[in-house]
Amino acid sequence: MAFPQKGRRIVFYMLRYLIGNVVIAAFLLLFVLINIQAFRVTGEVGYILVAINQSVYGMLFLARKRAVATSTSAFDWGIAFAATFLGTLLRPAHPLNAWLGDALISIGIIINLASVLFLNRSIGMVPAQRSIKTGGLYRYVRHPMYASEVLSLFGYTLANVSFANAFIVISTAAFMLIRINREELFLSRSLAYQAYSIETRWKLLPFIY
Repeated sequence: MAFPQKGRRIVFYMLRYLIGNVVIAAFLLLFVLINIQAFRVTGEVGYILVAINQSVYGMLFLARKRAVATSTSAFDWGIAFAATFLGTLLRPAHPLNAWLGDALISIGIIINLASVLFLNRSIGMVPAQRSIKTGGLYRYVRHPMYASEVLSLFGYTLANVSFANAFIVISTAAFMLIRINREELFLSRSLAYQAYSIETRWKLLPFIY
């Protein structure tokens, strides 16, 4: 007896969801372990802060709510993966300004944790419709988590200077801007998000963008 088409579709989406989570968790775990090892060798607090931040992000991501609707655009998925995982390719290197780098990492991580914990199980990667969060830092900008990630990445590069790290950070920032625009396009289908966009004008940086 042939497996019903609806059943096959459900199994396919479940497998895609589980495999996606496994891949994401593997990338994050590798990055966490690399930074823990760097902390053991150097004692630089920035490494352990990055490891803690990524661990929290990973746990909430795995426990996130299922979306009401998710973008099916391959372009959106590619941009989201690039913006999310390019940063995990950063590696410890010689510092240019370790103090300033650690300071930027710390500020970025504080903002990131505040954003991630406020989103809680509404966190996601690709453009998707979940419950819209309008409180906390989301009262001031629509994407505080992305702003904090870019800040932390630049701090990491100051504390670990290499051509590879600089290229990764610049590329990630560019992908992040594209990601924001694609998310805005997808989420603007919702009247609630349209109202939120009017109330909260700035996307990334107050009074700038």
